[in-house]
Amino acid sequence: MYIKKIEQLLNEENIKGKKGFISFDLAGISFHVASKDIVGGVLQEWFENWMLSKKIVFSKPSNAQDWPDFYLGDGQHLEIKAFNYDASPAFDIGNFDAYTRSLLEHPQRLDSDHLIFGYRSSNKTVEIVDFWVKKVWEMTGVSPTNCLELQVKQNVPVNIRPKNWRSKTPKIFNSRRDFVVALAEALNKFHPQRYPAQNINWLDSVEKAYFQATNTPL
Repeated sequence: MYIKKIEQLLNEENIKGKKGFISFDLAGISFHVASKDIVGGVLQEWFENWMLSKKIVFSKPSNAQDWPDFYLGDGQHLEIKAFNYDASPAFDIGNFDAYTRSLLEHPQRLDSDHLIFGYRSSNKTVEIVDFWVKKVWEMTGVSPTNCLELQVKQNVPVNIRPKNWRSKTPKIFNSRRDFVVALAEALNKFHPQRYPAQNINWLDSVEKAYFQATNTPL
């Protein structure tokens, strides 16, 4: 599998502990960027160029905003995420509405791999401290208030968020189905009439679509 090869090559590269700079040059003014806001996007571009240097076969969606970030040569989908290693992971896994809609048509999205970089940014340097490869249910988990970890604004779920899987008791989901059941519970909590109004049982529909797409039970 390509993702196993990527993990192997990153470890052979001794990527953990490697440091770099983010630079900008315009109109004769060149400097190292101190802002942390762009680190995630820069790391994704770096990773794309790294794959090219390692001759890893991949392609990208025609629309850069579409899922996934990369189609690997073996057909697997790969998403790139990054977070400040000295804080809890707080990146967006996906927009709640878009993600729940997409599972009705693309349930295999549940099997996408996520390559997650934990970085430390200080003194205008960016250091890769660690990295992980996880499925979506391996980095999400139960929330006592919102069914699963969500960014909620004015009682509307906006984005799906990760749990801190590095903590001693992260309460991560045990399976793909547990994650989908929590999504169904969140839909019932925040949007109880959305799918009943369309005569759709969302959970049953995702289960059936996943089996049709993969020949494997959810």
